[in-house]
Amino acid sequence: MHLSRGFSLIEVTVTIFIVGILLLLLQAVLQSSVLVRTTKSQGIALTITRNELEILRASGYAALPPSGSFSNSLLSTVPSATTTLTVSTYNAGTKQVIVSVIWREPGSSASSTVSLSTLITHTGGLP
Repeated sequence: MHLSRGFSLIEVTVTIFIVGILLLLLQAVLQSSVLVRTTKSQGIALTITRNELEILRASGYAALPPSGSFSNSLLSTVPSATTTLTVSTYNAGTKQVIVSVIWREPGSSASSTVSLSTLITHTGGLP
């Protein structure tokens, strides 16, 4: 009777192959979770900018605030987020409003931005 000790080359090769596949699957899961988190932040930032523009449109030309930042209750759900509001003169009787949300995902060195702009006229309607 022959007793073998250790592993054969085939067993080692199959084990390395299985571990490699598992590592590839783990990498795919980690990358998809980053994508999901980024997409969620983009969606919330878009909602914030859209809501702010609607509030400014509803308030009208005379009630436009000066350029600066603004607050929103959803802002705390976006990592390291800040907001900017830029109000500038487009022409006589028309202001251009740009609303932006800027954030940085944890572990990322680059920032992401969602910006929307609109024109608000003094008399109502576009010139």
